Amino acid sequence: MPEYRLTCVNNSNLHGSFALYQVPPQTPAPSGVTSLAWLARPAAPGTQVRFSWSTELGFIWGERGTFAGRTAFTAYQYVAADPDRENLIDFTADSFGAPTFQNLRTGGSRGALTIRQLSANFDFPIHLGIAVGRSPIYTVGFNANVLSAFIPHRHRCWVVFGSYSAGETIDVEALTNTQVVDFSTTSPSQRVELTAENILRQVTAPQTDPPFG
Repeated sequence: MPEYRLTCVNNSNLHGSFALYQVPPQTPAPSGVTSLAWLARPAAPGTQVRFSWSTELGFIWGERGTFAGRTAFTAYQYVAADPDRENLIDFTADSFGAPTFQNLRTGGSRGALTIRQLSANFDFPIHLGIAVGRSPIYTVGFNANVLSAFIPHRHRCWVVFGSYSAGETIDVEALTNTQVVDFSTTSPSQRVELTAENILRQVTAPQTDPPFG
């Protein structure tokens, strides 16, 4: 399974964090999918950070809460999956009433990961979705007797710079200064710079990254 690496260089005078996220593919009807800061790391001016991850995909569920004025998601269960094979799973309550995934199998739409939300009641709000490299990228609120299909970008991510933490909700429509980055097995390492003019741009990744950008 491919592993990718992204080096982010802060050549601006801004203090903050680089965050990676994904944009849900457009669908004919509103889906209620929320994007999360998939990976995030702070980077002071004149420094760089490096992200690396596996393209393993999986199902996740957990809880979204507001902490210190920010909405963030915490995953409580992860089940590895394959959008072209084992891509359908049930979300239900066990005999003790605990939320859980069950019955991973084939049968969902090819290229998507599908959750069949069965009839259940829980004591706290449940959110479920999918992860890349075991880190959540999209979630939706639990709705009994609803089928939710998610399409991940296994070889693409978006980068933003600001005040972000991993798992934090991102309003992708409100973002302006972002950079799309594509990966492949022949180009597994990429590089993004926040310039002195505070603009994100992709740059040619050297074979060996220097200590500073």
